[in-house]
Amino acid sequence: MHVAYLGPHGTFSEEAAMRYFAREEVTWTVCQTIPDVLEAVQRGDVTYGMVPIENSIDGSVTVALDGIFAAPELFVCGEFVLPVQQMLLGLPETNLADVREIWSIPPALAQCRQFLHRHGFPTRHFSSTAAAAKEIVASGRTDVAAIASAFAAKTFGLSILHEQIQDADNNHTRFVIVRKGQVIPANADKTMLLVLPCAEYAGILATILNVFAAFHLNLSWISSRPTKTRLGTYQFAFDVEAGLEDPKMQKAISILRTFDHQVRIVGTFPAWKWAHASNGDV
Repeated sequence: MHVAYLGPHGTFSEEAAMRYFAREEVTWTVCQTIPDVLEAVQRGDVTYGMVPIENSIDGSVTVALDGIFAAPELFVCGEFVLPVQQMLLGLPETNLADVREIWSIPPALAQCRQFLHRHGFPTRHFSSTAAAAKEIVASGRTDVAAIASAFAAKTFGLSILHEQIQDADNNHTRFVIVRKGQVIPANADKTMLLVLPCAEYAGILATILNVFAAFHLNLSWISSRPTKTRLGTYQFAFDVEAGLEDPKMQKAISILRTFDHQVRIVGTFPAWKWAHASNGDV
């Protein structure tokens, strides 16, 4: 099995990939950007790609969503939820009182606004949390620190100066696993759909939602993305709590298409179960 994920080494993406595929024999491909991961899957260079699509504090990862939605050959076949605990990392000889600047990726900085504001730290942007942590080592400076994971601290030999500095304790990032070509897992109980409305009129989204409600299909995630054809036109992505082969799901899709809405099956997969965390499968 060949799997691509967003690098460099020490990222939350690497941690998620290692944990999700922990029981498999894997050849890894480390990519510089999320589009690089998706393109590797499209070209057939790898079997699977793993990318983040949403964070409970910072919201949707639009570059990942748009990349998946723009490539009909990509199919979401799994998901993984990683608890995100942001740590303040520095060289072993660094004292928190001496830190004058914080380095990290913008989303990580956004997740730690209260901590940064409380201490009055200026910030510097990097391409990833891991890149910031790695640069701390390369710089040899004890007046700077990086916001990254405990996994990154272990990877780069850094010390944790302050634990769990994120604004919300319940901070999670959801990743999806994509492959080339449709496959329907036998235990699929969630389906991702992309719906392009047939027209623009008041209440168009409500009519789409009413179809799911009529069949008692719960929606666990909704995202609107521009069609990129004209300003003010949108398509809607849904996670529906039912497998693609569920009769209620099939009826809902059929009715949406009868109303001339364009419906694309983005993926169907086993929903992440929070019980996994207590079983050591996170």
